[in-house]
Amino acid sequence: MLAPLTAALQMNVDLAAVRVAAAPFSCAILRRGDKVLAEVRGADAQAAASKLTCYGGKREKGENSVQCVVRELHEELGWAPDHIPDEPACSLLVDGYLIAHFYEASVDRTDFVTEGRAFEFVDESDDRWSAWHARVLEARRRGDAVAIFDDGGDPAATLGLLRRVPTAGEEGLERTYY
Repeated sequence: MLAPLTAALQMNVDLAAVRVAAAPFSCAILRRGDKVLAEVRGADAQAAASKLTCYGGKREKGENSVQCVVRELHEELGWAPDHIPDEPACSLLVDGYLIAHFYEASVDRTDFVTEGRAFEFVDESDDRWSAWHARVLEARRRGDAVAIFDDGGDPAATLGLLRRVPTAGEEGLERTYY
C-alpha cells in the first residue's frame, strides 16, 4: 500500500511542482454517489481499447489543465460541472513522466450527448478500468495526490505518446520529467 508513495520519494518527486506543472492530458473523475462516470472504450479505440477510462483529453496550446478538462467534457459529453477545483485531485506519473492531472467533481445527471460513445456509471474497483485509470482511482482511495505507474520496463507507449509530433495547436506542449 505504501509502494506508490515510496516510489515517489525514491524518485525525488517534488509533489508541489507536479501539482502546478502543465500536464499533457487532463481528465475528470466524475462521481455520482458511490459510482464513477466512465467512457466505455470500443475495441477499435487507439488507446485503452475495450477498457473504461475517465473523460478527458490532450491539452491544447494556450490552455491550462482546468480549461482543458472543461473543454474536453463539453466536447465528449455536451456538459461540464458547474465547479471544477483549481488543483487536481491526483496527478499521474508514468515512468517519471507527468502524463495527466485528474480533477474530481460531482455529476448530477445521466443524460449526455456522447457522439455515439458508450458511457456507464461503475464502481472504482471494476476490473475493466485501464491500468493507468485504475492506478489513479486506487491512489485517490488512499488519499494520495500522485499516482505512480511503472510500465514494467517497456516505456514505448508512454514515450511514444509524449514524443509524437504535435498537431496544429499543440506546439506548446512539452514533456515534463520528474
